[in-house]
Amino acid sequence: MRRIALLSVVTFLAACGESSNTPGNGYLRVANLAPGPTVNAGAADIDFCIAPTGGTYSAPVMAAAGSPEGIVYGGTGLSIGLKQMSKYFAYGAGTYDIKVMNKAAGGSCATPLAIITGVSLTEGGYKTIAFVGGNPTASTAPAAFALVAFTDKVTVATTQVAIRFMNAGLLPGAQLSPGPTLDIGISSATTANVVIFPSVAYPGKSAASSTIDANGYAVLTANTLPPGNLALNICAAGVPPPSPFCGSANITAGQITGGIVATAYLIGQAQLSSGALFCGDVTNGNALQQFGNFSSCTSALQ
Repeated sequence: MRRIALLSVVTFLAACGESSNTPGNGYLRVANLAPGPTVNAGAADIDFCIAPTGGTYSAPVMAAAGSPEGIVYGGTGLSIGLKQMSKYFAYGAGTYDIKVMNKAAGGSCATPLAIITGVSLTEGGYKTIAFVGGNPTASTAPAAFALVAFTDKVTVATTQVAIRFMNAGLLPGAQLSPGPTLDIGISSATTANVVIFPSVAYPGKSAASSTIDANGYAVLTANTLPPGNLALNICAAGVPPPSPFCGSANITAGQITGGIVATAYLIGQAQLSSGALFCGDVTNGNALQQFGNFSSCTSALQ
């Protein structure tokens, strides 16, 4: 089984540019986590339109911002993940409706792939809207296209790390039905696996608990993690590693440092052995961005 080189995102977060808050605004971005509108059709490019709840929709946001290619699923080589999530766009505090459109074959927001309504933006708050799913007509139990809203963390102490996992993986093959619920934990050469993110169901995050906050983040004190190299174990719920129902990821000693805020999005059509998209979230009131109209993301396998 391929191994996911997980949390490589932390090595580039410190180099990302920052954009300051504007009083009165909330911030919203869109991620393309859906493999394609039809089975084996390849990467799908999307754009999105936004309106105050019940109001008139904008022109497609990415095109209007000067990125007519839209938000691109996947990529190759060094471009993997670089254009899979928009930057945070600023909107006045309030509630909004969002449509995602397929850029292929003359798609427009008049014929959306998915809609989400009533997304609340607070002043100084940040949201990520994830576009998920597969071919909604290809199976008896499809992972239909949908939009899922997540509230992003704004601050973390410099001695802490805040990491979140979102499960957007699909079962392989023509069905493209939702993947299994996952348990995600860490172990080392001298410590047994400890589940940090239990029961991460498709398409979502861990429920709040004594160790997971309301937005799905595990907030850890950096110097309390086991020393040395770590393994991140991604398993079907209730199955401990090692197992054929587990994937694993390497976390090299020193990769996790204080002040990191990031989300890993498990994506693709092979679930435990598929890719993961790693994106910087918000820290100390600033959105971590680069690449013009796109957020700081990376993806790697080993």
